[in-house]
Amino acid sequence: MTMLGLAGLCLMTALLSWWLTFWIQKNAVALGLVQHPNYRSSHLVPTPSGGGLGIVCAMLLAAGLLGLVGAVVLLPILVCLMAIAGLGLADDLHDLPAVMRFAVQGVVVAGLIWSGGALPPLALAPGLAISGAILAIVILVAGLWWLNLFNFMDGIDGLAASQAIIILLGFCLIWWTTAETALEAPIVWLALLAASATLGFIQRNWPPARIFMGDAGSNALALIIFAIAMFSLADGRVAYQTWLILVSVFVTDATLTLLRRTARGERPWHAHRRHAYQQLSRIWGHQRVTLVYGAATLFWALPIAVIAQHNAAWAWPLVALAYGPLVWSAAWANAGGRSEAGG
Repeated sequence: MTMLGLAGLCLMTALLSWWLTFWIQKNAVALGLVQHPNYRSSHLVPTPSGGGLGIVCAMLLAAGLLGLVGAVVLLPILVCLMAIAGLGLADDLHDLPAVMRFAVQGVVVAGLIWSGGALPPLALAPGLAISGAILAIVILVAGLWWLNLFNFMDGIDGLAASQAIIILLGFCLIWWTTAETALEAPIVWLALLAASATLGFIQRNWPPARIFMGDAGSNALALIIFAIAMFSLADGRVAYQTWLILVSVFVTDATLTLLRRTARGERPWHAHRRHAYQQLSRIWGHQRVTLVYGAATLFWALPIAVIAQHNAAWAWPLVALAYGPLVWSAAWANAGGRSEAGG
């Protein structure tokens, strides 16, 4: 695939995603995909949902045209993508029990870890590393948390979609800095197609949103990012610390919120509106918060991730550097606080 051909396919993917998103928006009532405001919503009026299906369908079609379905190494990702998107759609339509959602997510994440090949040991300190079954369990827990936290963070206009685009393109940049043949790698093609499909969707999800991605979309994007991380780790191209830094903005907000609420004895699965981005959106509005989070990932997390990728000896200190100000900022924004700011 030439660079020009790949660019054309990405453009087609974006346009198809835009059209599908528009079609779902116009037919949301008939499809049963209208999200009504509730006690955890950051929106005040009923809004079409399920737009993430446009992302998934456009991506799968483009992957088929590109031949990724025939790439044995990536076939498990596409199968798991359909499974997790189907789970999300069922939840959008019928509000599935949390136990059922979690069980299916566990099977899908475990399948991805198994199909991605052996992961390199995770070095925590000189002479201290985890590998084998212990590492697999750690990655399984991390994958389940990532899927759910991404869903938690999809609560205001444009936020989850913009973060997905920056993370996916950031990964492509990092891979490119490690290998001049980056554009020959199927995993990079998949990341570019996913980013293109999300770009087509975000045009109708940008504040003020005319449609939401729904659980089908947030589950799918979270899974694609996790799968790309797993396969790039197994390939040895991208380091664990690099990925930890690249996704640090979302991880910090969701994790600090969870820890503070759990420490007070609150049930973590109960719906709420006290993530840092939700607290800030009631004061600043959706667009400003989405832009601030995007800037934090693009101009803070991504450059540090690139540096960490090429300076292994400093990788863990750079993780601490990346997360330190983010933790302080989330705490300042009252992430997981007892009350809702600006309510």
